[in-house]
Formats: sequence, C-alpha cells, structure tokens
Amino acid sequence: MTKLMTFLLLMSLAAGISLADSYYGMITGDRALVFREDAALFEEPGESSHIVCTLPVGEELFQLAAVDIQYEGDGMSCTWMEAFYAMDGDTCRGYIPHSWLALTDQTLSGDTLFLFGIDTYYPDRYRFVGSARAVSGGEILWESVFYPPGGSFGGNDYRYGVASRQVDAEDYPFGNLVMLSFIYEACGFENRDVLFVWTGSYLVRGISASTVSEAGVFHYTEEFIFPEQEAPLSARIMLVTTSEEFDDDIMDYFITSQDTTNYFWNGLEFVTF
Repeated sequence: MTKLMTFLLLMSLAAGISLADSYYGMITGDRALVFREDAALFEEPGESSHIVCTLPVGEELFQLAAVDIQYEGDGMSCTWMEAFYAMDGDTCRGYIPHSWLALTDQTLSGDTLFLFGIDTYYPDRYRFVGSARAVSGGEILWESVFYPPGGSFGGNDYRYGVASRQVDAEDYPFGNLVMLSFIYEACGFENRDVLFVWTGSYLVRGISASTVSEAGVFHYTEEFIFPEQEAPLSARIMLVTTSEEFDDDIMDYFITSQDTTNYFWNGLEFVTF
C-alpha cells in the first residue's frame, strides 16, 4: 500500500524541476536564483568590499563555487560563494553569501517564480525562519514566513536539504501547486513536505506532511495522495497518516494505526470535509 501511494505521488509530481535544490544545507548545482531583495555581488568575500553589481531578487547566478570564507549575518553562518551574473550583454563576477540565494525554486505561471530560502536564525529559540516567496520582475509579490524543520545541531548554519516539485497546473484546479520538501536522512529527524498554491494574486501555505522514524523502533509517515485529474473530486488531496512499530519476533514493522484526512481546495484555502 505504501509503495503504491509513493508511486502515485511521484507520478503526480513529475512536472516541474527546480533550477537548484540543496543537500545538507548547500546548493547542489552550479546555478541558483537570488533570494534577497537588496543583494549584490562583491569584489571580494566581504560586505565592506566594493560592490560589483546589484542583483534583483529572482535573477539567475551561474558558475557557483563555494570559497573557504564564512559569512555571518541575520544570526546565521554560511560560506561565501563565487558567482557570475549576465547583465546587459556583459558578465559580472563577484562574491555573494550562500544565504542570499534561494535553496530551491520553481517557475509558476507567466514570469512568476517560487523561491524558498532561510531568512534568519534566532539563537535564543534555536529556530530558523524560512520564507516562501512569489517573485516577478525583480519584486516580491507575496511572502509566506514560517519555521521550517531545523534540527538540534548546535550551530547557526542551516543543514537540512531542501527541494521542490510542481504539480501540473493545467490538470488540477489549484492554480500552481508546489510541494516544498525538507529532507534530513537520519533517524529521529523530521522530514516535512509543505504544499503551496499560487493563485495568481497571493501565495497560500497549505497542508503539511511529516515523516519521522527510528530504525528498529517505529515509523510515522504522513503522505499526500492526489486523485486522478478527471475524478469528480479532483480538487481533493488526501493525507494518509500511518504509524508502524517494530516487532522483534518477526523482525519487521507492523501497522498500529492508519487514518485518512480529506482536504478540499475552495478557491482560497484547503479545508477538511
């Protein structure tokens, strides 16, 4: 049953691959989009250095390469990145903090972009603050700010992997539906998927699904199931919650409970029914 659900989910999310995702907090590719509004490329890795060029939010940087110099700002620590930016037929080369770049992105309808990044870290709360943004023409159209899973790593550098996938907007009545995923491959750490809908006017943060497991002890999973596009309730999303415990006698997991919650998109938000 679980394998079938996962297969259906992956098939539903086959459309929409981001330009850059992150793995253990670091962007995996050599390209990324600018996440911060007042960003710039600096001549050297330091904010006191000369500004080579300013960068509108959502612009693409390429040939990214980490340098062994740390940036401290907004309560966080991260590495400086060497990057290139194509502007007016010319190419600028400079340095930018890793935290000023989107950890993942999606292209929505028209020229609108979906970006996610980490805004700040509160050491007194041991919490990171993340932001999902709808961006167009170098401006932030809408922003959803929330606490992403962060882990208790004892540091102020964000270490979760982040990825995003988009459901084909033409097949569902949600508008642009994006699944944002927070991934950490270790026992006892929460992995979380969050659904966002871009209505064309605002970005709605919707349902979330978490998974936590401890090898040889328990599995707790929440999974999204999307109906067939032609189904009468194609505006529905099912959230299936499964708890499993490990049986030492049979050396395998057994299901202790399983529940399904139905969510319906009413044009403004997801509601249960």
